[in-house]
Amino acid sequence: MDAKLRDILSGQRRTVTVLSSLIAIQNTLGYLPPGAIPAVAEFTGSTINEVFGVATFYTHFRFSPPGQHQIELCWGPSCHIVNSPKLRQIVEDFTGLRKGGTTPDNKYTFRPLECAGACALGPVGKIDGKLYG
Repeated sequence: MDAKLRDILSGQRRTVTVLSSLIAIQNTLGYLPPGAIPAVAEFTGSTINEVFGVATFYTHFRFSPPGQHQIELCWGPSCHIVNSPKLRQIVEDFTGLRKGGTTPDNKYTFRPLECAGACALGPVGKIDGKLYG
């Protein structure tokens, strides 16, 4: 197991789960590097397939490093109704990213969100983790 991943995981409480371990790695590194899946499997006593299943089920997880600035735009029904498509077009025009991803200069990462959980503020977006309505 990679030493950096071991350090991240060793800070977990003993009631550790696959999900909490993946979250700890992503929150620390900003993504799940190639060694994360086997490290979490070893640490939690799970199989690689079980860990991979959890990591790919949740859209929160990413498998490549994010750009310097992260832009996320809610695409849930409530935000969609109140003009998130117009905001998405603005972000796509600004970044040049038509389906999300990271710009070639690694300056921006754009990801649509399934739901930001702030429907009353819609449309909602996050820039570098800060929520804007």
